[in-house]
Amino acid sequence: MKTKLLLLILIYSCGCTSFADSIITPSTTSGKSAIQSTNIIFSNTKEDENINSYSSAITELQNKISQSPSDYELYVPLIDLYLKSKQYDNAYEELTFLNNLAKRNKLNESTLNDLLMLEKSAEKLSKYNKNVDLNINLALINLILKNNKKAQNYLLSSSSSNKFIETYKEVFDTTENYNDAIILADRILNLDPDNIQLRKLKAVYLLQLNQKEGAKKELSVVTKANPSDEEVKYMLYNLLNEENAKEKDILKTLYPENNGKEDLSYKNLAELLLKNNNPQEAKILAQKLVKEYPENADGYILLSEIYMKEGNLKDCYDILKTVRDKADDNESIAKYNVMLAKLSDEPVKEADALMNNNLYSQALTVLESANQENLYVILGMARANYFLNNKQKAFELLNKAMSLYPDNPDVFYYFAFIFYKENDMESARKYISKSLKINPEHNFSLKLLDAVNKLEADKYINQITSAIELQNFDEAMRLVNKAISIDGKNSTLFFHKGLIYIAMNNYAAATAPLYKAIELDKNNILAYYYLGVAFDNLSEGQNALENYKKFVDYLPQDDYGQSEILNNAKLRIEKLSRQIN
Repeated sequence: MKTKLLLLILIYSCGCTSFADSIITPSTTSGKSAIQSTNIIFSNTKEDENINSYSSAITELQNKISQSPSDYELYVPLIDLYLKSKQYDNAYEELTFLNNLAKRNKLNESTLNDLLMLEKSAEKLSKYNKNVDLNINLALINLILKNNKKAQNYLLSSSSSNKFIETYKEVFDTTENYNDAIILADRILNLDPDNIQLRKLKAVYLLQLNQKEGAKKELSVVTKANPSDEEVKYMLYNLLNEENAKEKDILKTLYPENNGKEDLSYKNLAELLLKNNNPQEAKILAQKLVKEYPENADGYILLSEIYMKEGNLKDCYDILKTVRDKADDNESIAKYNVMLAKLSDEPVKEADALMNNNLYSQALTVLESANQENLYVILGMARANYFLNNKQKAFELLNKAMSLYPDNPDVFYYFAFIFYKENDMESARKYISKSLKINPEHNFSLKLLDAVNKLEADKYINQITSAIELQNFDEAMRLVNKAISIDGKNSTLFFHKGLIYIAMNNYAAATAPLYKAIELDKNNILAYYYLGVAFDNLSEGQNALENYKKFVDYLPQDDYGQSEILNNAKLRIEKLSRQIN
């Protein structure tokens, strides 16, 4: 029996599915919390702890999180270690992640209770360590716990922290306590009048309270200090528009750097309005630009873009014909080409279809004529270049995508996918973790995480079969349990675990992993046979009969490789049927 079993294990282990080259279809994953195994959380040690004394514990938790990124309880002890080792920026990053989950009510009661304990521990720590970065973390912890007053108090004591503005916005956007927000802003601006970011936020909160004159004053200061802030310019434009200010006064206020060049100011304002979904007013300005400055190609390009947004593709194409003759510099020509590409038949979808048929060169040609600032054009070009073996170019494009879209999980997924293809699982996990931090339900990343886990777990299968072949069952069991801890969705591993128990004559223990193997993969037909064997040896004839029958019924008709055990299953079915009847 054992010799036959070993042979079957070796045959079964040879099959291994590979990860597809194309974009994958996602599935969700979850993991049991390992927080109970961490005995380092919430200790009240004092000052001067060395960062190295925490490094191994931090690494262990980071590894657990990379394997189970949706197990949010694991983040709390990691934050605790970061705070104690004075890695305040790292702590803040994790707290921001938890805060985003809290806004969507994704944190369970257990995690919130752990955060409450962390808050008490960090409070004690702050008595020994008067550090503004520690206090800014305490502000964020209290915000997650909805202790808004405490969050504001810690915020006030953290005004010199580089994370202050970010947390200030989080606290007051959440609490909507705009009066206190303005009072706090004024206190800080008295000490730091050049804090442009704070002035901008103060203006936003003044607008919430309908204090338009005060808001306009703050926005005017900001736009003079930072002429490139288009969000501020748009808010200021709306205020000036409500006051019925003259067009020339609006242009002069918003674009003093243009020094009276009205064509440039018209263009800037029209683009600003278009970006802020105000196409009607943008259209009026673009038409003025075309009428008063007919040789300026920018007015025509703007009008074509407005027509496209309106769905008026004929007028869009007609006006582009005019642009073709007027575009006199590289920038205008580039804009013209981009608009033509937008008018084509959805180049990204066309390129995807080509790549799904391994036509990467053709796909690259399609994408190179499309909008080079579009995220999915960049990602598609990276994918095409990678499979054309232009790996350096692929990474250059991904870095460009990251610089333009730093908060998009698809960017990190593409990085992870390429590292997976390069067999660099450590880097793949790193970027999967980044993607899932932005969106814990990012399906492609969850699917890729499953693939990484499976690939790493499958590496143990040869070692497991070798240990079984040598009848070293304790070592085989140790290896299979280690592999399952990496990939708890792997039907093959649970099947092997069941076979090891059968080889050890522990038939009762064999049933659970064999059932699990079937639950994970309905096509794991052999698991039914060995369930029959296990129940047969436990003298549970009815259960043995049912599983033998399932094995025979589900086994493909042309599967001659299992003929020996197929015959055995049929004999046992015949004998057990007589005994039961």
